[in-house]
Amino acid sequence: MGITRKIWVRHHTDDECEAQIAIVGASGLRSVGKMVVEELIQRLKPQLLLELYSYGLPGVYYGPSYLASPSGAGVIIDRGGIAKLPCVKFYALRAKKDKRIIIVDGYQAYSSINQYMIADKVTDLLLQSGVKRIFSLGAQTIEDGLRCCATDPKLLDEMKRYGIDKTRVDRFIGFSGLVAAIGHKKGMESICVFASTDSYTTDPEYPDYTAAADLLTKLNEILQLEVDTSVLEARSRAESERMETMLRAEEERAAKEREERERDELQGYI
Repeated sequence: MGITRKIWVRHHTDDECEAQIAIVGASGLRSVGKMVVEELIQRLKPQLLLELYSYGLPGVYYGPSYLASPSGAGVIIDRGGIAKLPCVKFYALRAKKDKRIIIVDGYQAYSSINQYMIADKVTDLLLQSGVKRIFSLGAQTIEDGLRCCATDPKLLDEMKRYGIDKTRVDRFIGFSGLVAAIGHKKGMESICVFASTDSYTTDPEYPDYTAAADLLTKLNEILQLEVDTSVLEARSRAESERMETMLRAEEERAAKEREERERDELQGYI
């Protein structure tokens, strides 16, 4: 099994960031956590603090990223044609009441050992910044509505006041779950919040914009962020219309095939 032999950090500012809260998301089930983090970055324009690089971050996944499936070393080609190494990005956000938040745009490593080592380094960096509480974002397909797990019963009670019940799901696979659990071992409180989604067997990470919008709306309420969710909601409506169009087309195709089959059977009988 491969082991990460090097992790390095590139700082984008000399300023020290003191933050109380971290929000963590990465590619995963229906890309829900990843999309919420990307919306936070896109809408709030936080300052890029640093980038964490590692030999354990692949350029290509062959299968769901969060399952640490076989992958390939390489680079990511940006929309502008710029080649970049994959990395975990840290952003600093000043929210209401002088509340400082670090947003972690995560990246899944290619094996379990690498996942642990990178999550360990991520939590070290959060601890150095003074983070006391971690919100890790994800999705699940078993229960309706928003659900959560946490590293302390009092946190579950706190989330209950926001209308989030504790989950019955018994696993949170990948980068974000490890950051939450390892962070707790280092003295940080951790809350994992899951949006309800549907499985999509063809592509498990196919975006669920509705689930992402629901999760972002609740995060707005908890942290008083006031992030505009209209873009996610518009994409959700467009995706629903697209799926309905595809469904109608499939039903029409099936009906046409059925009519042709019945006609051929009738002609054969005659």
